[in-house]
Amino acid sequence: RTVENWLALWSAGDYNAMYDMTSTRVQVATSRDAFTARYAEIAEEAGLVSVASKVAGEMSLDGQVPVDVTLTSNLVGEIAERNTIPLVQEDNAYRVDWTPSLIFRQLGGNGCIDFAGKMPQRGKILDRNSVVLAEDVMVSRVGVVPGDLEDRAGTIAQLSQILGIPVADIDSMITIDNWNPAWFIPIKDIQGEPSVDLMNKITPLKGAAIRRAMTRYYPNGALTAHITGWVSPATAEDVETDATGSVRSDEMVGRSGLELGANELLAGKPGGSLSVIECETRAEREVIAESPGTPAQDIYLTVDIEVQRQVDAALTAQVAADGKSGQRSAAVFLDPRTGGVLAMVSHPSFDPNDAVQNTYAADERVAINDPVLRPQTNRATYERYPTGSIFKAITTAAAMRYLDYTGETPIDCPASFKIGDVQWDDWVVENGLSAQGPLTLHSGLVRSCNTVFYQLGKALDDLDPNALPDMAKAFGLGAPTGIPYFPEIAGTIPDPAWKQEVVGDGWATGDAVLLSIGQGFMEATPLQMANAYAAIANGGTLLQPYIVDKTAVPGTDPVQVGKRVEKGKLPLTAVQVGEVQSALRDQTSNEDGVGSAKVFGDFAWPLSGKTGTATNDLDGSGKPHSWFAAYGGPEEGGTATVTSVVLVENMGEGVSYAAPATRQIYNWLKDTGVVAE
Repeated sequence: RTVENWLALWSAGDYNAMYDMTSTRVQVATSRDAFTARYAEIAEEAGLVSVASKVAGEMSLDGQVPVDVTLTSNLVGEIAERNTIPLVQEDNAYRVDWTPSLIFRQLGGNGCIDFAGKMPQRGKILDRNSVVLAEDVMVSRVGVVPGDLEDRAGTIAQLSQILGIPVADIDSMITIDNWNPAWFIPIKDIQGEPSVDLMNKITPLKGAAIRRAMTRYYPNGALTAHITGWVSPATAEDVETDATGSVRSDEMVGRSGLELGANELLAGKPGGSLSVIECETRAEREVIAESPGTPAQDIYLTVDIEVQRQVDAALTAQVAADGKSGQRSAAVFLDPRTGGVLAMVSHPSFDPNDAVQNTYAADERVAINDPVLRPQTNRATYERYPTGSIFKAITTAAAMRYLDYTGETPIDCPASFKIGDVQWDDWVVENGLSAQGPLTLHSGLVRSCNTVFYQLGKALDDLDPNALPDMAKAFGLGAPTGIPYFPEIAGTIPDPAWKQEVVGDGWATGDAVLLSIGQGFMEATPLQMANAYAAIANGGTLLQPYIVDKTAVPGTDPVQVGKRVEKGKLPLTAVQVGEVQSALRDQTSNEDGVGSAKVFGDFAWPLSGKTGTATNDLDGSGKPHSWFAAYGGPEEGGTATVTSVVLVENMGEGVSYAAPATRQIYNWLKDTGVVAE
């Protein structure tokens, strides 16, 4: 019974209670604090996550009880031992005559535990053409130890001249709360070996130094920051909160993007040996267990860096002369045949190389923390928006599915639509134009008549309040896309149950009316909308997008991991999907239409798409979000080879900003044939 209780307390990590069970000899020789610290320190060094044990036989005449112990370590796996627990009788009770060898048999009476780790080099991130987007490199790191600076102002001034960094920025970098003044604080990483000239300038500066270091390097900087994400050294909190117990204080940890989502692939798992060593000399006495670890893997993406560059340039071109309007934007380009991501851009961006060592300039640090700009947020996957009229393609689909409409079903387009005392206007009212008059379902989408869709929203709601929300969900909205290895959020498709639970209010017909044009409570990410339009482009199959195409342990052939995954079929007939496609094609090409026809009417590729102008109060400017969703390919009536969504926050109408940006990108795609195969 004594041994069983002892083993149960060990499994529970109750070292204090274990100490209470030890013999008088033990308690005289070893304090409670020393005893509990011994167990805790060994458990931490050995990476122990569990202890399982059982009595393995009867007590011998000299008080020895055999036990089988299995210690599970996140560093070396399972360690199975047969040990014996010595008991002595004191005051008519058995007590454990403890020695350290009861933790690990090999410890004897005076050994210590040491784990010698073998950290795998973090894997690379490469584009689909093997262009490196992230890798570990050796650098010459210039920095200071603040506590050793004898002439702080003078040294900072000289470093400013040597490194070409403003004095205020250096001062900001080395003035960080909770940093120990004895720590080396990096200021700038320089690729390769330091020059003799640099050494001669830095060496005389008291408190400044150059150190060789391995760091994570992102050759394209801000261009791919939201895809790669970034890493930084593990913190004490990372180690303490890691559920797997595998994070160690001497490794880099992914913070966003693929560095976070694919961290397990990129980091691998450290191998190494757990040994008993001499406490004083640190000489190895005996190896307890070893693990080869898990090798880190390189990951090859579906992204094409040149497509990424063109998308980035097109979004940059939308920034207004004031340098502010239009600087918040996002775009996603997909292959609708497979779901592979060709490009993903979010503005404003940031340089992940600065994020690795927290070497931000003063103005960059302010921008990073700006609550509106939020440059480290990937707006393509981690921000949700009302979508405006690009949602109308989904309402059109719902009208055909649930109301038995066809493209030729007549429907009027009055200037205004009312339910009770509430009135909603068509876009013609704001522009001083007359009502568009009699249309069809087809021309209602082509001409983007708001009041047509208000009527459809009400009719669908009268039939079934869940009809339009259900169609939106069939297009993948209101839930994560499921893109592997990549952080994303779900967005919102409101329905009666959602509104009651979240808002605490009943569903109203007005909710369906607003949903019909992508407004109200409805929100989606650009990735979700690109994926929804990919389902239209490919004929009705909702795919799971993916961005990691292949993985490879360095020195071995890549293994295909990304593939076409069908999440479902749109609840439409082939004829109905074809009608949505036809209307979207006319939206960009029909001279009698409105909106994007004036941007794409003469475009050489057969491009289909829809503008969106989404009202919101995101930044208080009163300006709507500008959207354009599109897909196309080199042949009229042929298979679409690319689908895209472009969003410019609080800039204006979709036709004025997102559509021209889209044309600029497709023009390059057409000329280069990058995705035309």
